[in-house]
Amino acid sequence: MCRILLFFGDPRPSLFRSFVEISRRDRTLGLSHGSGWGVLYAREGEYGLYKSVKPIWESYIDPPSGYKLYLLHSRLASVGGISPGNTHPIVYGDFAIAHNGTFRKEELARELKGMGLDVRTGGATDSELFLKAFVDMGGDAEALEEVAKIAARHMDPEEPMMNIAIADLRTADAYFLTYRLVEEPHYVPVARADGVTAVASEPLDDGPWSPLPNGALAKISSGSIRVTKFIT
Repeated sequence: MCRILLFFGDPRPSLFRSFVEISRRDRTLGLSHGSGWGVLYAREGEYGLYKSVKPIWESYIDPPSGYKLYLLHSRLASVGGISPGNTHPIVYGDFAIAHNGTFRKEELARELKGMGLDVRTGGATDSELFLKAFVDMGGDAEALEEVAKIAARHMDPEEPMMNIAIADLRTADAYFLTYRLVEEPHYVPVARADGVTAVASEPLDDGPWSPLPNGALAKISSGSIRVTKFIT
């Protein structure tokens, strides 16, 4: 499992540093997420990406200011070895993904291939396979719902959840979806839109973080989180 922070607006160093600390040792299961990390920063039509295969607490650097969206991910490797290509966020086409959870990749690829999709990817992760299918199926909310419902059938029972952030690099808006087979606190992402617009794997401070409902698909932009249900 991994940790995610999707943040909008001027960087908040205190929140970003808190993300580093929960990556070193999360507050739900006490796990360390040290298999590399990355940060994507985007504004309309422009983005930058930094990755390291070192633990985030050993190699963290502040991302530049002046961007609309920041997507941070610290990895605890499950599918695919530790390498830049397998480190999130992963970019394909006009979108980027950061993912918590594990799919049975060969099973997922078999079903997607049966639908006529090209399942070849540059890296080895199940996350990149999900992203590629989403983009190739149209790259919109309907495509995201469809591929998520397919992927839900192939969730690893050892990690019975999927928390996925998808950033649109054209608009610097984002989606965040969550589906859990078990309501374990470690699996439940939280969100806030109180002057700070963010979604995270767990609360990063004492602010008004609220759990995202199971089966939620959130469309997120600065100051706005709109939640619908994509699966029950």
